Amino acid sequence: MARPILVVGNFTTADNLADVTAFASDVADRLRFPAVVATGRDCDLSQYEGVVLVDGWSEALPSAALGCEALTTDMCTMWAHHVYEHPINTVCGHCGENDPEAAPVFRGGVWTTSVCPGCVQAHESLRFPGVLLAAA
Repeated sequence: MARPILVVGNFTTADNLADVTAFASDVADRLRFPAVVATGRDCDLSQYEGVVLVDGWSEALPSAALGCEALTTDMCTMWAHHVYEHPINTVCGHCGENDPEAAPVFRGGVWTTSVCPGCVQAHESLRFPGVLLAAA
């Protein structure tokens, strides 16, 4: 399974955190990687495939420190507006079928890659609530 993308933005207020978390869904959908929102300075950047810097990332010390670290290390770092250059993903990350309703699912603090409603329902009915198995 691919390492997730770390989404770094200003999370100092509940509204800011909600905005960054919502944007992370777009990151997972368009970049086709799981996405995690940084909620503190204690992130090990080597555990992530790359970093997306959300508008306002430099306005709070913890996110500014992470953003600067990402920009100065040898890792993929992307500005938020570049995410929208990638198309919306309609392929289910589990079954591989093309489904226009496929969308990321938020589970355990991580946005999954896009998953079709049928796979989400199948996993929930198999008594694996909150668990989405990786695509084969």
